[in-house]
Amino acid sequence: MTLENLFSTSKHYFLFNSLLFSIYSSSGMADETHSTHLETITVIGNEATENAEVGGTPIKELPINVHVVSEEEIERLRFVDPDELLDRIPGETQVRNLRIPNGGKSYTIPLIDGIPLENPYEGATQRIDRVNTSDIQRIEVIKGPSSALYPNNAFGGVINVVTREAPLEPETTIWAEGGSFNRERTGINTGGTINKLGYFIDLNLRNLDGLREGVKNDRDQFSGKLIYDATDNTRLITRLERFKEDVVARGDLTAEEISDDPKQAGSLSSSEKLEQDTLSFKVEHLLNNGNIDFSLVYREKDTEGISRFRGEQEENDVGISSKFLYRHDFSVSNVITGFETYNGEQDTDRLLRGTLASIDSSLDINAYFIQYEADVTQKFGITMGARYEDINISSRSSDSSAASGSASFSDTALKSGLTYDLSHNTMLWLGISEGFYAPDISDIYGTGDARTINLNLKPEESTNIEIGLRGTSGSWSYDTSYYHNEIKNALITQEFGTDADPFERTTNAGQVTVQGLESVIEYEPQNTNWRAGFTHTYARNTYDSFVSNRGDFSGNELSRSPRHHFNGRLAFLPVDKLVIELEGDFYSTYYSDNANSSAGKFKRDERINLRVSYEYKSWNLWLHGLNLTDTLEDRATYSRGQLKFRTIDGRTFYAGVSYHF
Repeated sequence: MTLENLFSTSKHYFLFNSLLFSIYSSSGMADETHSTHLETITVIGNEATENAEVGGTPIKELPINVHVVSEEEIERLRFVDPDELLDRIPGETQVRNLRIPNGGKSYTIPLIDGIPLENPYEGATQRIDRVNTSDIQRIEVIKGPSSALYPNNAFGGVINVVTREAPLEPETTIWAEGGSFNRERTGINTGGTINKLGYFIDLNLRNLDGLREGVKNDRDQFSGKLIYDATDNTRLITRLERFKEDVVARGDLTAEEISDDPKQAGSLSSSEKLEQDTLSFKVEHLLNNGNIDFSLVYREKDTEGISRFRGEQEENDVGISSKFLYRHDFSVSNVITGFETYNGEQDTDRLLRGTLASIDSSLDINAYFIQYEADVTQKFGITMGARYEDINISSRSSDSSAASGSASFSDTALKSGLTYDLSHNTMLWLGISEGFYAPDISDIYGTGDARTINLNLKPEESTNIEIGLRGTSGSWSYDTSYYHNEIKNALITQEFGTDADPFERTTNAGQVTVQGLESVIEYEPQNTNWRAGFTHTYARNTYDSFVSNRGDFSGNELSRSPRHHFNGRLAFLPVDKLVIELEGDFYSTYYSDNANSSAGKFKRDERINLRVSYEYKSWNLWLHGLNLTDTLEDRATYSRGQLKFRTIDGRTFYAGVSYHF
């Protein structure tokens, strides 16, 4: 699809939204007083976005695509699978990343308080489940490589988990829940402030089996946070988190296997026992005309288990992150500058064809950024930024058949944006940003065989253009945007050689375009006890050029890229303190292989969820029914003439109770 056609599609889409806006404005609902007794299901309203900032600027004032899940919503959802909350965020895909459904790439970076939760090149949307849920104040989902304050490889975006503040008065919550698939979860959290010292501590335990034979998802988790107000202008924050996880996952099944016995283990299973410790230290200092923030994070992770495709392995992973940010405010503008570093060491013992191989690898990233924001007029604002990254990777192996070597890459990515206030509650914005994704050692050296080495690999480069409209009209809130992201030098690992002697080699195989329309519309009628939210994603992800050893896929759609994803929520309050929410989640048909084979087409069945919660004095009770339609086939892969499905648990019910004092 040409740019001309794309912008034509965008024009018609925005005409449609303008028509909706006109209808809402003329409906006689001029009073913008919203009900506050049902603060649920919003990702764009004031309840969610209050205090949400990027670099000290409220997110609603920036030319970026962002949605926020609030503490109230997180507490009500009580998610185990992050999809339970991400389904209501437009741009979520079925595979690892925002916007770009590629399981082998880290186009999405999970952050905790603005710092990468782990190696920025190992990020994924699902990683936010490694943050203690009770410790979360809100989750900010920012799409695309739009801000100079975040790493350049965030082609899909970043998911920033903001941890809770300490309460002013002492408070404690004890809770427990149980249900289907031997689900057992318990926890206790407590917090308060003593003079200048605030604290928040949480401990929770989880035991959870699954539908499939031998599956488990168990975890013990602890987190603690101390906040010391040293002076009126200086705050010191220390946070410690530790968790142990024991997970067994099963491989894909065919339709026949699911029909025969959906509980069977199947093949290509994986398991992982993981222990992770994270210690962070942060200084926040207010100046007369701005502020300084400095963060330092130490993380160590030990894992052992069986990888689905790599066999048995043990791994020790240590990472140290730091970030310094200085913001200076002028009368109608501000400038933000600083640096960010990541230094990681990873030691892996892996069985390769029955032989133990030790692989030591490292990743060093040094980044420098600057961003300028200005209100040119009362209605018109600009944002300009740049982020320089220097990336050094290396790997040393005791086995000649494993990747060894080193490489360095560097790049400066530019960011810019415009905002225009059409009215006091409606903003039009435009963003143009660049991204940069470096190949890793396994891309460059493969197995170390001369046939797998490609020393001429180039980094991927992206150019993202986005235009959006957000605002409110009466009881309606809306946020819609169109994005177009071209990725050059796409890194794709392909199979070469003969059937008797195959080998894999990574090449810069072509160019990919990811584009789409993302919308959220929420309706909160005045003086009523109900509210509704609707999320829609239209995505068109294609190979502009991709000539593989299996054929010319140019013009084909990326695998696992449904054109449409729709999520609808309806919440109501039949009596005071009783909240009932009904949610439906729907995907359209997609191809499960890059060749776009007709036999590989798949459409996941709808997923319906029901959540009920009730507050009585200091007690809170909840009953959730997930996947009421009992959908088992969650995601399809078509390979070698066979369609296989990743399965999920079937119909699930669980109930819980908490006591707050």
